[in-house]
Amino acid sequence: MNTMKYFMMGALLFGCSVGTMAQDGTPADVQAVRNLAKSKPADYDKQLKAFIKANKKNAENIVAMGRALMEEGDTAQATVFAKQALSSKKNYAPAYILLGDIASQRENGGGDAASNYQFAIDADPKNADAYRKYAIVYSKIDPEGSNEKLEELRAQRPDVAVDAFKGRMNYNVQRYSSAIEAYSKVPFEQLERIDIINYARALQLAQKFEESQRVVQAGLAKEPLNGTLNRFALMNCNDLKKYAEAVKFAEVLFTKVDKDSVKLKDIDYQSYAKALQGNGQHEEAIAKFNEALAQPAEDKSLHADLYKSISDSYKSLKDFPKAIESYKQFLEAKSDADATDWAGLGQLQNNLARSLQGEEKIAALTQADQTFATLAEKFTDAEEYALLQRGRINDQIDSDLSKGLAKPYFERLAELINKHETIDDSDKSRLFDAYRFLMRYNVKNKDSKTAYEYAKKLLELKPDDADIQKVVEGLAKAAN
Repeated sequence: MNTMKYFMMGALLFGCSVGTMAQDGTPADVQAVRNLAKSKPADYDKQLKAFIKANKKNAENIVAMGRALMEEGDTAQATVFAKQALSSKKNYAPAYILLGDIASQRENGGGDAASNYQFAIDADPKNADAYRKYAIVYSKIDPEGSNEKLEELRAQRPDVAVDAFKGRMNYNVQRYSSAIEAYSKVPFEQLERIDIINYARALQLAQKFEESQRVVQAGLAKEPLNGTLNRFALMNCNDLKKYAEAVKFAEVLFTKVDKDSVKLKDIDYQSYAKALQGNGQHEEAIAKFNEALAQPAEDKSLHADLYKSISDSYKSLKDFPKAIESYKQFLEAKSDADATDWAGLGQLQNNLARSLQGEEKIAALTQADQTFATLAEKFTDAEEYALLQRGRINDQIDSDLSKGLAKPYFERLAELINKHETIDDSDKSRLFDAYRFLMRYNVKNKDSKTAYEYAKKLLELKPDDADIQKVVEGLAKAAN
């Protein structure tokens, strides 16, 4: 068993014994042993034997010193002390727990660890540490068995907060639904700070944002300047689209929380910016998104999201040139940009064109046309969408139909769609656009017969359309 699979949080496993350590005697001897383990003098082993000899009838002291050795990395001598404790006091549960802790640090030592924790339980069925550590060891590979072991603890020790520990254990092995279930059974006032944080985050990850926010608010009632809880509140409000509230939590996180208690991350700047963006404060949002870009990136994909968000805010401000510039940075940063992402650039370039006139408009439309050409090259399954967009764009560039720029795109689009085994509503809509253009083009070029054929195709798509019926009748006369 690979220890990394079940020993995700060493502090949780060894933290179970903190109370026991504090109650052990001879603190001076424990510290002396710890110092020896750090300095490793030439007569190290000899000095350790002297400590064993002086405490050979005191298993409690020997275990305390063995734990100090383990914590300093000398698991071999820690094992010697644990076994000596068992010689001094048969079936001494803390000695088995120490052996279990030592085993849990070894690669594939999980089985030995669990066995020693079980020996501790057999020796002292009331020892809560043994149950909890056994459960932690198996929490990753046998979560149900871990939960059953904790139920045994509940039966032996109804005074122990089993559900809170279950919540913490399941959270640490990413079994969030089980963590939520366990935490929901604990009266809120009995939850420790770490449990409140775990509970709120588990609910977030389950996309239960309202419930998460209730837990967060209850936690903030106790600690209004808790950095992690304010961070979660900000995130929840963004997900709930309560942007004005989100801005308030962001302001607390950034201006009131003790910076020594929480380290602001790029994701915090992004969350603050999203709140501002959602609240309609786009210029402030852009500034905050740029601050996020300046932070050390914990997740490289975050930069792509930030550029996209900056582009969205510029779009809301109708500053299309800057929106396009940021969007191009988004495409460069996103290693797996898909057809939809590339289409977004073309749509922005179309938006820019609509705000312009004359040659500037034509230049913007030409850029959009090139973007959809690139899209078709990169994603063959998006060819029909790209053809539709290129047809529409070139129809604008060649608005008097004198050059027929859109003609090859609409002809190719109709050809591809008509090869489909079945034609759905989306296909019909695209065909309608293609046939309508081709009809107009042929009318412009005085080819009434061909225009009439396309008009009939339009009527097949919309047989109840009275306007199309009139066009068909008119073109029929012209064609004859």
